[in-house]
Amino acid sequence: MCQYEKLLFTCGDEECRLLAYCHFARNDPFHQCFGVKKFKKDNALPQKCEKCGGPKLDLPNMAAE
Repeated sequence: MCQYEKLLFTCGDEECRLLAYCHFARNDPFHQCFGVKKFKKDNALPQKCEKCGGPKLDLPNMAAE
């Protein structure tokens, strides 16, 4: 089960961001995970999401290669 972070915006929208790959996804050449999403954190952000007119989030993906 890969670990994700859920970003909650003031407009009511939410976005999921990958924090860490699970063992199976790390060893798969295409990083495919067939397990359920495991949310490690919920972060409430004091702004609107990008599609509702908020600023673009420039958050690094922790699991990026």
